[in-house]
Amino acid sequence: MKNEKSLKKDILNILISFSIFITIFISCASMVNFYFSKLTIVEHNQKQILYHIESEVNKYLSKIYDLSIYLKNNYKDTNTMLLKSIVNTNKNISAILVLDENGIIEDFYALTNLNIYKGFDYSNQEYYSKLNKDKNDYWSNVFLFTIDDEASLSYSFRIDNKVVVLMIRLTEIAEFISRFKTQSNIHMTKIFDKNGTLILNPNNPDLVLQRFNENRNEVFSKLINKHLPYNFAIYYSNIVDENLYGTYTTIEKTSWKIVVSESYDSILKSLNGMILSMFLGMILFISLAIFLSLRISKRVFKSFDELQRTAINITNGNYDISVNTSYYSEFNILLNSFNKMKIEIDRREESLESSLNSFKVLFNSTMEIMVIHDRGICVDANNVAIKFFHLKNKEELIGKNLLDFVDESYKELLIKNYKKDTTPYEFDVIIKNQKFTCLGQGKFIHLNGKTLKLSTLIDITEIKDKDRLLANQSKMAAMGEMIGNIAHQWRQPLSLISTCASGIKLEKEYGEISQERLNEALDLIVENTQYLSKTIDDFRNYFKADKKLEDFCVNESIEKVLKLLKSSLDNHNIKISANYEDDLKINAYPNEFLQVIINILNNSKDALINTEIDERFVNIKTYKKNENCFIEISDNGGGIEESIISKVFEPYFTTKHQSQGTGIGLYMSHQIIVEHMKGKIFMKNIDFLNNENKYKGCLVTLEIPINEKVILDFHI
Repeated sequence: MKNEKSLKKDILNILISFSIFITIFISCASMVNFYFSKLTIVEHNQKQILYHIESEVNKYLSKIYDLSIYLKNNYKDTNTMLLKSIVNTNKNISAILVLDENGIIEDFYALTNLNIYKGFDYSNQEYYSKLNKDKNDYWSNVFLFTIDDEASLSYSFRIDNKVVVLMIRLTEIAEFISRFKTQSNIHMTKIFDKNGTLILNPNNPDLVLQRFNENRNEVFSKLINKHLPYNFAIYYSNIVDENLYGTYTTIEKTSWKIVVSESYDSILKSLNGMILSMFLGMILFISLAIFLSLRISKRVFKSFDELQRTAINITNGNYDISVNTSYYSEFNILLNSFNKMKIEIDRREESLESSLNSFKVLFNSTMEIMVIHDRGICVDANNVAIKFFHLKNKEELIGKNLLDFVDESYKELLIKNYKKDTTPYEFDVIIKNQKFTCLGQGKFIHLNGKTLKLSTLIDITEIKDKDRLLANQSKMAAMGEMIGNIAHQWRQPLSLISTCASGIKLEKEYGEISQERLNEALDLIVENTQYLSKTIDDFRNYFKADKKLEDFCVNESIEKVLKLLKSSLDNHNIKISANYEDDLKINAYPNEFLQVIINILNNSKDALINTEIDERFVNIKTYKKNENCFIEISDNGGGIEESIISKVFEPYFTTKHQSQGTGIGLYMSHQIIVEHMKGKIFMKNIDFLNNENKYKGCLVTLEIPINEKVILDFHI
C-alpha cells in the first residue's frame, strides 16, 4: 500500500507554490516584455537614423553623378577654368584630374598644387587602371591622396578618349553622421566601402587613414553577410572591445555599407533599475500571497476537519450527530448534502432490500428456465430450471458445469457465447439420455461485486417437432403438386406412344405395314420413352433431400422450375414472361430455392385458374441491389383481400377449399427464405398496365443476401 499523504499539506503547498510560480512567471514575462520593448525602441531609432543617412548619402552621390554629366557635356579639350570653377564652388571636390588615353595628366585643378604637375604618369593608379572599354565609370577604395595627404575617394569616368578623375572629400557626409550619438556621447554610425574598408568612422578617424578593414570581423560575419538590410543582430566589435547591437543598409550605386549600432551592454544596463524595482515588487507580492494563503487555508482546513468528522460518523452508522456550520457557504451546502445523503442511504437500503426480494420472487415465478453462472459454472438457478433438469433442489446444480448437459455438437457454440451478450440461439441439451431443443439468450449482470451471466432458456422441443411435421406435410403437398405436373408432362408422350403401338398392330393385321413405316413408328416410341425417362430424372432431382450449401445461378434454377411446370402452365393458357439480370448467383440450398419458386408459381397458377380472364400471365424479374438478390414474381390473378394478406405466411392458412390446399406452402417458403437463407419475403397487391389493358394482381418479392453464409448446424 502506498504511503498516504496529507490533503491539508498538499493544498497548502499548492497554494504557496502556485502563488510563487504566478508571481515569478508574471515578473519574468514583464522583464522579457520590457527587454523586447526596449529593443523595439532602439531598433526604431536606429532605423530612422539609417533612413536619414541613406537618403543623405544618395543625395550626395547624385550630386557627384550630376557633376560628371555636367563635365561630359561642357568640357572640351583643355579647359582649366571650368575645372577651377567646379572645384572652388563645390566643397565635396578637392581636385579634378584629366588624363589622356595613356594615363598622363593633361589638365587638372586642385585646391593646392603641391605634388602634382602636368605630364605626371597616373596610369598605375586604381582610378585609371580599373576603367576599361566595358566600364565607363569607377568608384575607388579609400586611399591617401598625394596632393593633400588625406584619406580620399575618387570617382573616375570617361569623356571620349580621356579619363576624368574627381577627388572627393566626404566632409559633408562626415558632418552629417556625426550628429547621431548615443546617450554616452558615442557616435553610432560608420561607413564601409564594398570591400569592408572603413570610409567614415567619427569615433576613430585614424582608422580611416589606416584603411582599416573589418571584412573578417563579426560586423560582416554576423550582421552584413548573414542578414538582409534593416535586420538587427548582436556582434562583437574589436575596435571598441564590446558587443554592439545594430543594423545596416547597402548603397546601391556604390555598394557601400552604412552601419548604425550602439552598445548592447548599455542597453542592458538601462534596464537594471527597472529589473531591480520589479524584483522588489515580486518579493513583496510573494510575501503577501503566502500570508493570505496561510490565513485562508486555516479556515478551509477547519471546515475540512468538520466535514471529515461528519463523514466518519455516517460511515460508522452514527447518524445522531450535530453538524457545526462553516465559515464558507459552500461547505455548509456540502454538510447539508451529507445530512440528506444519510436519509437517502436509509431509504435506498430499504428500497434495495425490497428490490432484491422482488427479484427473487420474479426469478422463481417466471415460466422460463433461468440460470446465473460464472463462465458456465452454475451460481444460482430458479425452480423452473431445477424441474427442467430433473433435480430435487438447486444445490444439486450449483457448482456444476452447464456444458455437461449440452450436446457435444453445440458445446463450441456455447463457449463462444459465454463471452458476450447474445441474441437468441438454438442448441440441444441431453437430460437422462433424452434430447431437448432449447432457445437460449444470455446477458451480463453485476451481482455482489461480480460480473456474472444470466442465461434464459425456453424448451422448444415440441415447437421443433411441429416444424418438422409441417416440413414433411409441405414436402408431401409439393410431391402431390409434382405428381400432377408429371401427369401433365406424360399425357402427350403416352398418348403418342399408344397411338403408334395401336397403328402398328392394326396395319400388321391387315398386312399393310412396311419396314420403313415400322422403323418410323418404333423410333417415335423410343424418342418419347427417352423423353419420359428424362422427365423422371428432372423430378427426382427436385425431390433430392440434400442440405449442402453451394453457389448456384438464380436464373438457371428458375428456368428449371419453368421447365417442370411447363405442361401444367400451358394446359391452363398461362404465359410466362421472364426478365433476368445476367450472372446472378447466391450461396444457399438449391432444392429449397426450387421449392419456394414452385410454391409461389403454383399459388399464381391457382389464382389465375379461378379467374375468368382470357389473357393469363406471370411476370418474373431478377436483379441485384445493395449486395442482395431480388426475385419479383407477379400475376394478374386479381390479388388477395387486404384483410387477409398479412396472414398468408402463417401455417395452415389458405384461401382454397380444404380439399385443394393445406396452407403450409407459403409458410414453408417463408421459413426457407427467412430462417435458412437469412432473406426476406414480401407479398402485396398491385395494379398495372399490360398491352394498354389494366390488371390487378399479386406481387411476391424475395430478397436474398448474395454473400450470406448459412450455417446449417445453428438452424434446426
